[in-house]
Amino acid sequence: MKTQKIILVILIHIFALGISSAEIYKWVDENGVTHYSDSPTENIPGPAVTENVETQSADPAPADTPPLPDETQKGALDSNFFNILDETPEEEVAANSPSVEIYETSWCVYCKKAKDFFRSRGIDFVTYDIEKDQQAARRMRSLTNRQAVPFVVINGQEISGYSVAAYEQALQN
Repeated sequence: MKTQKIILVILIHIFALGISSAEIYKWVDENGVTHYSDSPTENIPGPAVTENVETQSADPAPADTPPLPDETQKGALDSNFFNILDETPEEEVAANSPSVEIYETSWCVYCKKAKDFFRSRGIDFVTYDIEKDQQAARRMRSLTNRQAVPFVVINGQEISGYSVAAYEQALQN
């Protein structure tokens, strides 16, 4: 009987590790700097090599810190940054960009999917973790009586839960 309990505990731990696995993407930018993120690098300008790295932890330990760029790389990065800004005036970007706020929790799978939806379309958004930010939690309660996350506000339109169709419709308005 005692061995069965021990085996059961071991099996539960093994299954729990499988459930908590996450995907980490590793990519190298055109300057040779290695980056790690939780989403693919579809919208990163310039050539990038992406590699999917599997991990068995829901909150992985930080990887090696990428090296700081030397002075020659820093100048190139700064000039690329300003060239991008010069191509599109700020007023035009602000007028064409939707206002998106995402109220989330760190453990919510659908919150991550909602952020991936906006990232894949190149849409900037602001996130608020309602478990860590009490002001954001109060603001969300003032907008909706539901406690479900993600709670997304697109150009003033409130959407509870993860719904690609609702997000796309709000973005068209």
